[in-house]
Amino acid sequence: MLKKILIGVVILAIVTVASMVLMVGYANKIKGSNEKILTSKNASPKKALIIFQPSLSDVTSLMANSIAKGLNDEGYEVTLNYPEKDLKYNISKYSIVIFGSPNYAGKPLTVVTDYMSKIKDLSSKKVIAFSTGADASKKDELEIMEKSLNGTKTYKKVKFLSSSKKESESKAYNLGKELSKE
Repeated sequence: MLKKILIGVVILAIVTVASMVLMVGYANKIKGSNEKILTSKNASPKKALIIFQPSLSDVTSLMANSIAKGLNDEGYEVTLNYPEKDLKYNISKYSIVIFGSPNYAGKPLTVVTDYMSKIKDLSSKKVIAFSTGADASKKDELEIMEKSLNGTKTYKKVKFLSSSKKESESKAYNLGKELSKE
């Protein structure tokens, strides 16, 4: 009887690990362009770029869009998109550049960090890294994201909790408003 229980536990563990690997693999694929531009009412607005990879639960998308709304409500033109194989944007046009990734197993998605590492000079930009996940005390993924910036230090690193969507959404919106004023 004990042997059957042990075999059942081992099989369950293998299925769980395999499921996680498949889910992260799916989340870590290049999704293609999903560009969205929030235009400003200002004649010559400052511009912000938000590059993020959506999470399986869409929390990362919600946070990216909330930051964008906060910036846009303060007069910024904001471009949102997923990371792509090639660099699509002329970074010199943007005063704020934001990167977002869900956190799986303590790490950001490589599709995001690979994109970040392709950008050679962000030194004159306000660079923000954000992640979404379940554990507020663990922020290793933000350090990994910063290391992908070729020596550029982030202006701010923020983690949004997937378990507190409404609170995190408000925090993200306020972050956008705050960034526009600094």
